[in-house]
Amino acid sequence: MLQTFSMKSHLYSVGLIVCLALAVFAGQAGTLTAADQRAPEIEILQPGVRLTLVAEHPDIATPTGVDVDADGRVWAVACHTHFPPDDYPGPARDEILVFDADGTRHVFYDKTEQTMDLELGPDGWVYLSERDRILRVKDTTGDGVGDTEQTLAELDSEAVYPHNALSGLAWDPNGDLVFGLGENFAKPWTLTAADGSAIRGSDRGGVFRITAEGKRLHEIAQGLWNPFGVTVREDGEIFAAENDPGEYPPCKVLHIVPDGDYGYRRKYGGATPHPFVCWNGEMRGTLPMIHPSGEAPCGVVPLGRGLLMPSWGDHRIDFFPLQQQGASFTAKQISLVRGSRYFRPSCIARDRHRPSDGTLVYYLTDWVDGRYAVHGYGRLWKLEIALNEAGWSGPLDLPPPTAQATLAANLRRGTTNHTQAELFELSRHTDPFLASAALSTLTRLADQWKLAEFDTWSDADRVQAVLALRQATVNPQPWIDTLLSDEHADVQFETLRWLADEDLREYLPSVARLLSESDLSYEVFEAAVAAHTTLSGTPEVGLRNPDLLLARVRDTSSSPAIRAYALRLLPVRSTAPVKDETTPAATLPEQLSADLLTQLLDVNDSVLSLEVVRVLSLNPAKFSDLLTQIASDESATAALRAEAVRGLAAISTAHLPLLLELTRNRETSLREEALRALRTTKLTALQKAALQSVASEYPESADLVNAIIDPASLTTGRPAADDTAAWAKRLAAIETRADPAAGARIFHHAKIALCANCHRVDGRGTVVGPDLSHVGSRDEPAWLLEAILQPNRDIAPQFMPRAILLYDGTLHVGIRLRSYTNEQIRDALGRNHTFNRDDVESIEDLTTSFMPTGLPMTMTDRELRDLMAFLKTKK
Repeated sequence: MLQTFSMKSHLYSVGLIVCLALAVFAGQAGTLTAADQRAPEIEILQPGVRLTLVAEHPDIATPTGVDVDADGRVWAVACHTHFPPDDYPGPARDEILVFDADGTRHVFYDKTEQTMDLELGPDGWVYLSERDRILRVKDTTGDGVGDTEQTLAELDSEAVYPHNALSGLAWDPNGDLVFGLGENFAKPWTLTAADGSAIRGSDRGGVFRITAEGKRLHEIAQGLWNPFGVTVREDGEIFAAENDPGEYPPCKVLHIVPDGDYGYRRKYGGATPHPFVCWNGEMRGTLPMIHPSGEAPCGVVPLGRGLLMPSWGDHRIDFFPLQQQGASFTAKQISLVRGSRYFRPSCIARDRHRPSDGTLVYYLTDWVDGRYAVHGYGRLWKLEIALNEAGWSGPLDLPPPTAQATLAANLRRGTTNHTQAELFELSRHTDPFLASAALSTLTRLADQWKLAEFDTWSDADRVQAVLALRQATVNPQPWIDTLLSDEHADVQFETLRWLADEDLREYLPSVARLLSESDLSYEVFEAAVAAHTTLSGTPEVGLRNPDLLLARVRDTSSSPAIRAYALRLLPVRSTAPVKDETTPAATLPEQLSADLLTQLLDVNDSVLSLEVVRVLSLNPAKFSDLLTQIASDESATAALRAEAVRGLAAISTAHLPLLLELTRNRETSLREEALRALRTTKLTALQKAALQSVASEYPESADLVNAIIDPASLTTGRPAADDTAAWAKRLAAIETRADPAAGARIFHHAKIALCANCHRVDGRGTVVGPDLSHVGSRDEPAWLLEAILQPNRDIAPQFMPRAILLYDGTLHVGIRLRSYTNEQIRDALGRNHTFNRDDVESIEDLTTSFMPTGLPMTMTDRELRDLMAFLKTKK
């Protein structure tokens, strides 16, 4: 029986169909009763789209791969070996099913396990990807049953998790088979082709190619989490549906290019942040996404100039129209179909053999239930797109490549005549895909380089040279010690990344020596800690290495700056939800006691003392005695005392006498930090009168006094949020000089701005929104002010929040981390929340930023200017 959904019938359910009495599942014991069914509740969102149910349980169960042959028959994988329960009534092996146009179904093959994808090939071969094998099967007798099997590539690994190894299959125009490999739980693996060619790896997924006969195995790209869906366009461009690695949302639409590195390393664990992991091209030499995808995409196919991609976790089918951008693409997301939690589209294939009659036809498999374990439910759908109605689909012809794309392709092929100096320059290009191609060409030169010439190159060229040396897999022995002692911090950083990523443990003593130096930058210190942890055999610990950090904090022979860096890394912001909590909590190692912190203050170094006070401020109630002592200490610097006052702002009511006294201090930074701490604090009329006298005595601070006494003054007479020019003119008219130090305190303030609740700068803050450690590098004068004034104007899609309404009436808003049988989000305070889907009434993706609108209206003009001045120093 077929059930069709179109734009006119977009809210119909297949409830009537799925409540029909069903046959015994797959010939085994046990019947799916009507009460067991899962209604998909299909909603068609765009004109020209029709979705028809072709088959469902018990005829097909927990399906993955799908394809269509020249006779219009649909082939699909019914997976029975993906975490089967002990009482699972289905077959002991996966089934390769064939559905004829009349609905007739037969089993072609039933000898594979953990089968992830299916692709029909030439000469009657059916190509399959199991978790640990690429194989092909053929019917040589004509009875419709596969009887000949050949292994094309085999994965040797101790990991056995079903869907983080070999997966998506696709043919390229040259007849080679392209496929994905997941991160394999960071376990060492060897992939060996039938001709003996082999590739080894461990902690990162990639995309590979092999001939149809299992020869000439080649790695195309690396640094992926789980490219479960892969497709190749007729012009040879490769795209992947990339799943989500835990703490680094979202899932992604990727443009896969030769020698591309997409930045992911499983071995470093799931905690954020880590200096050697990125998710959107943030590190040198890595490539960004085209666009975030829906949650848990398992398939991707071309549609004209765009891509169709089902979303298992968001119960959608999305279309991504691609727009050329330099050597790659950008895209937007158009949702075509949406269903209930029991619509779990996985793989997708186009009927390429259908005559061109103005309608494109695709077939999709549907896992139905959110459980990873096989459960007996499944569906097969037919998706039709009537092009004369689907104006959203855009042109079907492919445009010629851009000049940048052509140059990038020629660089990768080695067919250009650029000099080495020109290649170095191109490897720093603002187009990351062009830069990556130039780096590939440099890699071919790297094994000829000598240390003597390396020392003569510019700082910028030396940094790129480290990337090329590593990619060329040269012998590191002549290079490492020289690179670690380089005068440029970025050379040191990339060398540490090289050592950690490639697990070159023989250089652990070299990293240990580097950690003992006194003149490291913070980023190099952070990278050295991560490298030391990795080379010591515990990479998953990342930066959370309290023994190493505490040893450095206590080491009186280390420079105060290094001890301060170690101290900065020790606090860990809690990701656990705490009832009624208004600011993120931070936990400290028990050994980091008040006595030890006092000893560090006694060193009497300005940098170290400032870091101590910042740590105290993360738990102001616990360390209030120390904070008040420092704030009251007239022998301490004004900067240190002001930082202590900032820490007391969160508990201002308990320290009113001290704060009111400090509002009369002659030191501007201390006086104004005390005034800032009193913002929103309930005061008596007498106390307000005392503050009025402060405004008279120190007219330069009158705006801060007024913000306490008359909060409405912060909104009265100020420009509209969309009038950036008026705001810029207003800030430029301030007569006093900008104060970045005050801006830093505002950034981390418990009452003003609250930036650190979502953002991280130089290792401090929370990972919810973008890391702002280098935000000042963007050379667009109005951009930063505009981003603060209008946070909803230009939101990176990966930071779009979603609202989850529970049946008990509570509403939770956060950045999505993952979606399956549970929903998990991270809220604006950096805390993780997990909800069972049975408790969720509705989920809505929001189009507004976590960053509140009207934020400038909570600050004076000077505070806004000082905050911007601080951020502009972050280059």
